[in-house]
Amino acid sequence: MSGGGGLFDALPDELLNHVLSFLPSREAVKSSILSRRWRHLWRSTPAVRVRGKGDKFRLFVNSLIVHRDKPPLHSFEIDADLVIPPEPSYGSSDWDYWCDICEVDGHMDLWVSYALSAQCRARSLMVRLEDHSVPWRPRFALKFASPHLTTVHLDAVHLVDGLLDFSHCPALRSLALVRCRLEGDALVSPSLERLALVQCQSETMYFYPDCSDERLCIGVSTPRLRLMEISEYYKQEQFLEMMPWLTEDNIRYTSIERISSGRQSVRRKCEL
Repeated sequence: MSGGGGLFDALPDELLNHVLSFLPSREAVKSSILSRRWRHLWRSTPAVRVRGKGDKFRLFVNSLIVHRDKPPLHSFEIDADLVIPPEPSYGSSDWDYWCDICEVDGHMDLWVSYALSAQCRARSLMVRLEDHSVPWRPRFALKFASPHLTTVHLDAVHLVDGLLDFSHCPALRSLALVRCRLEGDALVSPSLERLALVQCQSETMYFYPDCSDERLCIGVSTPRLRLMEISEYYKQEQFLEMMPWLTEDNIRYTSIERISSGRQSVRRKCEL
């Protein structure tokens, strides 16, 4: 038990970092108290996994990013409540009204840009907003463009215009859009093999009354797609029309719970 590390002292740093990568980032940082050798191991952990809200959470994530040694990231996962409500006007307490003009803290854009940067090269990206009534709408300066991304999971994100075009992610194989707002002509990815659309809304529904809730009112251009998972209120026929190479066996109904469970499995495979 010399050095306070016990049997772990015999393991190389690379293996210890791999073990730490499965922990939430707060827990990985806390491992620094184990011994002198562990003091800085968390800095090289190839994963960022953070969850929280409020000023302390923002400070923690900012500090984590600043003090990392910046090795390539296997995974970047953020599960947060970052809604900034506006100051209510006198005499008004209608939350539904104020939600229409609420926005997500701009730190989200900075953190995701960091994950996609050339120095981090994240292979797996997960962004989940706790309050899906106020989705994160990435600023126009942010693009989901990375030659390294293979897996993307977005929950409660508002994707508009070019943000639906994943052509600049040539390695992307799996994409899950959950409780997202989709506004544009088509979702595009030449490389995508697996796609999940769960409880998403098309903004065009508001402009085209004939577009029922049972249809996704945007196109899907994914010529390599082999598996599609959809919410129960979508009709398979729509996707079979858009992608005639698929069959009913390639399109299955799913739920948020199943998608979340599947994401954990994909994450483990990505990191091994």
